[in-house]
Amino acid sequence: MREGTDTSKVNLFDYLDYRRFLKDWYHRAKKTGTLSFRVFSQRAGFGSPSFLKLVMDGERNLTEKSLAKFVMGLKLNRQEQEFFRNLVFFNQAETPKEKDFYYHNLLRSKKFSQLKPIEKDNYEYYSTWYHPVIRELVISKDFDGSPEWLAGRVYPPITKLQAEKSVELLEKLGFLEQTSAGRFRQAHALVSTGPEVKSFVVHNYHKQLLDLTKEVLEKLPLENRDVSAITLGIVRERVPQLKKEIQEFRQRVMKLVSVDMEPEEVFQLNIQFFPLTRSVDHFKEEEK
Repeated sequence: MREGTDTSKVNLFDYLDYRRFLKDWYHRAKKTGTLSFRVFSQRAGFGSPSFLKLVMDGERNLTEKSLAKFVMGLKLNRQEQEFFRNLVFFNQAETPKEKDFYYHNLLRSKKFSQLKPIEKDNYEYYSTWYHPVIRELVISKDFDGSPEWLAGRVYPPITKLQAEKSVELLEKLGFLEQTSAGRFRQAHALVSTGPEVKSFVVHNYHKQLLDLTKEVLEKLPLENRDVSAITLGIVRERVPQLKKEIQEFRQRVMKLVSVDMEPEEVFQLNIQFFPLTRSVDHFKEEEK
């Protein structure tokens, strides 16, 4: 996410990549003749005049200590300082859990929410398992238009308020549209969180579905489920081919059900394919 560098001021709250912000900020300041790498280093208290460039280019990360110096060099106010700190650690986080923590902090920023209100809605959609279920249920021919009906059909159960809020979110994101007859139809809006956010949010969504599977597995009758597992011994070169087969299978399933314009039930199809062994290269690295 970035804005052009021709504006009078590069706005930190427009960004979800702090290195991109630094590049735009620096080029804007240099263009106005007020900054150089050496001037920034002196202002921030760095011994090396190239440290800002190294960070901008992704060759160095910021720590709590160097981040505090950057805040001085950038001349950020208190609200900007807090946002910049969370943005830095969001970008540098190594696990989805860490990213989730710092992204939550970014969403709490009032200025960021004002500039990018859709970010919070996107995050909510990807982070809650029943929103796609509600999207399918509202076009059912049996839907009476009430959140009570939706809440009663979803399993595991959700509340009337959750169902109501879910419909509101789906409308806001453009996933649902009301017809002149007062019913809903599905719209094909594209919800995208952008590359900085999407990977860990989708990870959270898949994790939720795995937890959901564990919760409902023993409660559903055999005729309503199909759960199987196979353990495969394969050569590494086979992995891309198997992934392609799985992707094509998903596409065939989607094509098969695409004609069901008034669904009677909503099912969840999960396919997991992951290694249960560590590579030989991994062991070689450990031995070094």
